[in-house]
Amino acid sequence: MGLFAALFGKKSTDDGLADIRDLLKRGKATEARELLAERLDEPTAAALLREILVGERENDAAAEIARKLANADHPEALVSQAFLAHLNGNMHAAIQACESALQDNPQLASAHNHLGRALFNVGRPDEALRAFNSAIRLRGDYAEAWHNLGHGQRALGKMDEAINSFEKAVKLAPGYRQARLNLGITLFNADSPVEALECFKALLARDENDPEALVNAGLCMQAIGRFDEARDHFRSAIERDPQRADAYFYLGILLGERGEAVGALEALNEAARLDPQNIDTWIETAAVHEQSNEIDATESALKKAEAIDPNYPALQMELAKLDRRRKQPEAAAKRLQAIDPRSLQPRVAQRYFYELGFALDRIDESDAAFEAFTEANHIASFSARRQLIDETAFPRQCEALQRWYESGALGARTLPEEEQGDLGEDLCFLIGFPRSGTTLLDITLNAHPDVSSIEEKPTLEPLITSLEAYPSDLAMLRAPEINRLREQYREIIGNYLPENRGRLVLDKLPLRGIHVGFIKRLFPKAKLLFSLRHPADVVLSNFMQDYEPNDAFIHFDTIADSAATYDQVMRCWEAAEAALEPEVFYLHYEDLVSKPEETLQKVCDFMGIPWQESMLDVETRMKERQQVRTNSYQQVAEAMYTRASGRWLKYRHHLEPHLDRLRPHAEKFGYEIPENE
Repeated sequence: MGLFAALFGKKSTDDGLADIRDLLKRGKATEARELLAERLDEPTAAALLREILVGERENDAAAEIARKLANADHPEALVSQAFLAHLNGNMHAAIQACESALQDNPQLASAHNHLGRALFNVGRPDEALRAFNSAIRLRGDYAEAWHNLGHGQRALGKMDEAINSFEKAVKLAPGYRQARLNLGITLFNADSPVEALECFKALLARDENDPEALVNAGLCMQAIGRFDEARDHFRSAIERDPQRADAYFYLGILLGERGEAVGALEALNEAARLDPQNIDTWIETAAVHEQSNEIDATESALKKAEAIDPNYPALQMELAKLDRRRKQPEAAAKRLQAIDPRSLQPRVAQRYFYELGFALDRIDESDAAFEAFTEANHIASFSARRQLIDETAFPRQCEALQRWYESGALGARTLPEEEQGDLGEDLCFLIGFPRSGTTLLDITLNAHPDVSSIEEKPTLEPLITSLEAYPSDLAMLRAPEINRLREQYREIIGNYLPENRGRLVLDKLPLRGIHVGFIKRLFPKAKLLFSLRHPADVVLSNFMQDYEPNDAFIHFDTIADSAATYDQVMRCWEAAEAALEPEVFYLHYEDLVSKPEETLQKVCDFMGIPWQESMLDVETRMKERQQVRTNSYQQVAEAMYTRASGRWLKYRHHLEPHLDRLRPHAEKFGYEIPENE
């Protein structure tokens, strides 16, 4: 069989490299390579080092060795010639050289491996996989062949098989960087970011300056909601390699997701400068502008994307969103229906079905829209972030608070010694239920010179989590603890308020209403503004939203869950209202959009601020709020409209099984749910 056949052949004997192979199996790749480099005059050592270098994509170093091996008269020389032809882009010559080597020695595993690489590059993936499998059958510990097999399987969408092949390569050669990197990438693409992160952490443990591992670790952290760590990893990758367009790109996506529009655009602009042909960069740039209601800039970015690939699905989705905003929902629906969602990755498919649902809703194809939202929510329910959330946490909290209110809410009332100092006269908490018009009301009031609003930030929540047994702990607190909590709250909101803030702070978080006992204990003179909307419209609207997952929002996947969550939250509020009798101003969304001036004048009277005509001006509202962080960002950029009122009637047969649950809440707040005729 010859010396090189012994190296890679099925019946190989001791090739004199047992000590080096042992190092590779123990993950000591650097030591193994150093020893091989000292023995390059031995063909077996040279060939093994060539394979390691090719596997790690260190092609220049591998080519130097291959050129020396290519001049000898043996089958392995042909393999080196094949690699060099491959490197020069001549796949036909590479295939021919490998086939010649196999004619001389069909048992030469390296020839099968390099034949597979060339076949894959000429679009013959099935034959390539057969070649890689032949190499593995001849030599089961051929880590590079396992790695190449994983590449081919992944390209064909065989994700589980690819993961198995990459894992095998890593097990055989724990120090094989590319194998571990691709295992992590494949796990991430298979929606297993926690497992993927372990791969990248292992790479960073070996080299903390590995920019590719930093970027991919950041992606995993972003996927599981560890946003600050993700941002730090992207920035670290940029520090180590300022030319990495992908690091800027992913940093831009992250900052856009977190509502930091300025930083997002800075990062995306740099990504576009470094790689102007990356269509996704222009699409993400357009998305950030669109969320900031900068439509001209959105169009400009999308034109750059169209110049690269006008049929790109993600581009068509953004264009459809723009169609809908231009009040052309028929065009949006037609554009989206031309896309085959089966070709989309899950995260993209999720966005696709939400956008399709909104377009179909606008053209009154209610059943098709409902089906689209159902599919979108189904995909969302399997996201990595969702799997890390305790689905019982929010219902348990609501139940505990309701029992507390029903038993008298001990600890919710301010003690006499606490009725001095900071009582919250300048605070107004905007509460209710998501999709009840809170964002529209918030951004409208924020246009008033006397008001500074805080939009859905964790201001009270850190104080609540600092209590060991909330809400029962409130009964144990005395003035020093209460004053300390008041000071902590002021420190927190100071991070979100402008220097020239208005005299009244509007702190908006709809579901915070269940914590009204805590609010009133800390700030007995704070105002409570409760935004209401028809319960059936609220339930339907929450079902239709692409929310970032949290303890509460994961309960809107179905109409049934949405109705149950609404019912539980409102029962908790009603128990709190009965126990504490707080002073509350109830505002109906339907009144806000149908008679805005009259309604807002009443709100201003309640808040103790003068009426301002400017609150009704869209441009003034948007000037005061660069980017709206909630799902209502598109609606608040328009003049007030009534089309969302009564939308539930188009979906009545889908809501019908749950209307009895909603009817008591509707009646309490002056709404009607007539019996179906």
